[in-house]
Amino acid sequence: MSSNPYAPPVTVESNDQTDVATTRVRRGPALYIAGFGLLGGFGSVPFLAHQNPFGFAVVLMGCILGGLVYRFRSRNWPHDPTIRDSQYIYSAVAVVLPPGVLFLFAGPHGQGPAIVMIGLIVGVSVALGIFTSGTRRLNASAIKPEPSETG
Repeated sequence: MSSNPYAPPVTVESNDQTDVATTRVRRGPALYIAGFGLLGGFGSVPFLAHQNPFGFAVVLMGCILGGLVYRFRSRNWPHDPTIRDSQYIYSAVAVVLPPGVLFLFAGPHGQGPAIVMIGLIVGVSVALGIFTSGTRRLNASAIKPEPSETG
């Protein structure tokens, strides 16, 4: 290091050079699904306040709408063939995790089963939003489309 504070910085060569273009950055639909699901949750409050069961469907519609908005936004992006397996895993986690955690907190007695059903509705809503979003990702490797996908 130089004692001159105005000297330009010294560059050090490293062996681990990663090219920014070769790294795969996937921009997925998680924020769209969660954001529209949250908006659906806020929109369901008036229905649930009047004990209208339609309020449970509003969350479902919000998550699916979030997946559709992502699908519309990504219509010109390439398909990523590795996403389908991830969608199955994320959907399974979304269906199992919320009811499981809510059951652990609420317990099997009292309001536990009702809370678990609400968690199951939210989990299925998120899973449907995941599948609705499709398999297109921003920086996916461009592959040759199958004949059934053209047209």
